[in-house]
Amino acid sequence: MSGLISDAIAAEDANKWYTSYEFYPPRSEKAEENFMKVQIPNFMRQSPVFLDLTWGAGGRTSETTMRLCKDLQNAYPDTPINMHITCTNMSHDLIKETLDFAKEHGIRNILALRGDPPRGDEFQANPEGFTCARDLVRYIHITYGDYFCVSVAGYPEGHPSRIPEDGTISDEDHQKELEYLKEKVDAGASVVITQLFYDASLYVKFVKDCREMGITVPIIAGLLPITTYAGFTRMVSLCKTRVPGDVKKRVEELKENPEALKEYGVEQCVQMIERIRASGLDYHHLHFYTLNSSAQTFQVLKRLNALVE
Repeated sequence: MSGLISDAIAAEDANKWYTSYEFYPPRSEKAEENFMKVQIPNFMRQSPVFLDLTWGAGGRTSETTMRLCKDLQNAYPDTPINMHITCTNMSHDLIKETLDFAKEHGIRNILALRGDPPRGDEFQANPEGFTCARDLVRYIHITYGDYFCVSVAGYPEGHPSRIPEDGTISDEDHQKELEYLKEKVDAGASVVITQLFYDASLYVKFVKDCREMGITVPIIAGLLPITTYAGFTRMVSLCKTRVPGDVKKRVEELKENPEALKEYGVEQCVQMIERIRASGLDYHHLHFYTLNSSAQTFQVLKRLNALVE
């Protein structure tokens, strides 16, 4: 086994469901202990293709991310750990130190992002760093050859910075987004992981548009089941995610009934998955933004008869 996500995905059987999970670094010592001793073992029972750990806005959790990725890769040597790296607040030297650390500890998978600034700030490139994910991808590929599998982000609705107030990206900007994604792939990216979405047709169109653009690498759909009203509204606002009218209406109807909203969140996610599969796309890999909780994710898998209990 190479330890590269791209190779693991290439070996997947289209008639089975496969999963991967994104987490963020826990914010306290107690939470971290629970994360490593309880949460991660629960997810590992699902035999994930890979685990994914975020970097934090402005790189504020970078040291914790690196340490946890090292610990996870040591604890689960047969499961690729996908470590996020962002350009935000990172010099060339610091990025090289981070990548050298990853290589030293057997971490072979990197999600290369421009990165978000801390809340309330605007993105400002480090004068001694990279200004965009494409250049970071190119640097990794040139410097480390084929050692790393580099993933990049894809945006079915467009990058939030390009989405206007009315919520719909222009055709011209959509085309520019596709061209830029192609540049990231041409620079060395071998997997695309999408931003969350709540309209299956947007993902289907995005994949088809990417294929027409000549992007042939796997495009994994990022899923975030609706869990709470506050969490849902915060995430769709942050990501400028379009929400279909029927979904928006149902969420508003259930906002005072937390348990019913959770159940609807599972139902809505399962329906999206089934619609994507019915579209004819080769779709069998489910990537969940877990927010460090298994409850909704496992309910979705249970409904799909894909949960290992």
